[in-house]
Amino acid sequence: MRPTNIRKSIFTTLSLLLTVLLLASSVEAGGKKDKKKKKDKPKAEAAATAPEAQPTSVLTPPNATAREADRHLNAYDTAAARAALEAADTASTDAWIATARGRVLEQKGDYAAAATELRRAADLDPRNPAPTLFLGDTQAYAGNRSQADDAYAQAEARARGLLEAKADDPEALYYLGVAQQRQKRFADAAQTLTRARDLRPDDSAILYQLGATRFYQEQFQNAFDLLSAAIEKNPFIAYAYYYRGLAASQLKRKDILYNDLERFVKMAPNAPEASTAKQILASYG
Repeated sequence: MRPTNIRKSIFTTLSLLLTVLLLASSVEAGGKKDKKKKKDKPKAEAAATAPEAQPTSVLTPPNATAREADRHLNAYDTAAARAALEAADTASTDAWIATARGRVLEQKGDYAAAATELRRAADLDPRNPAPTLFLGDTQAYAGNRSQADDAYAQAEARARGLLEAKADDPEALYYLGVAQQRQKRFADAAQTLTRARDLRPDDSAILYQLGATRFYQEQFQNAFDLLSAAIEKNPFIAYAYYYRGLAASQLKRKDILYNDLERFVKMAPNAPEASTAKQILASYG
């Protein structure tokens, strides 16, 4: 799940620093990039041919239509997600359908419309933390920091409400952990997401978000390992490649860095972070 995720200001600071480091080492990497690029590319291209085979995380909507849209949204295949939602009633009062529609609008860059639809989704199911979490992401991308923080706080409160009813609910722990991550409380987020992983050790969504959190904590090897595990379970989480590529740069794994960021750009060419990924790739000459 997208990133999948994700605070724009944090991305910009970390990614610009990474770009400077890569530019400094581009001469050393230049002679090796072509050989390493070819090494992993066939596997990535093979994975891209069959998104319908993507394993389903336990952290997916119960509604079949929304579940299909969710898979495409995680892969940043916005057009396929929109097509999947055409099967749903346009006046649907299902909060998961409304959430998916809001995410489609967000990926298209229509942040105002996305926020409106996600608020509607939040009103349709006042206990569900998903709409408010994605509302926070939308507001963050739109540059509305205060409104983003309010939405993340609402997502956290909703997740905590679910945990009051069931303390070992992995889905509630997942949303709580991601809400904490978005609020830059990375130690809390790591602890919460680790609890969720202990309950669902093979869930790709939990592994991905825990890996992203470890990256923010600058625990790069742990982040790399968790993100690799997420990709192994589900090769269609676009932002998992983005974060693993950044973690790989800190581990001097320029082959993985190049392949992962190239994969991310291919999957999500219109994502806000795609321009940063392209800038890093361009440093290879």
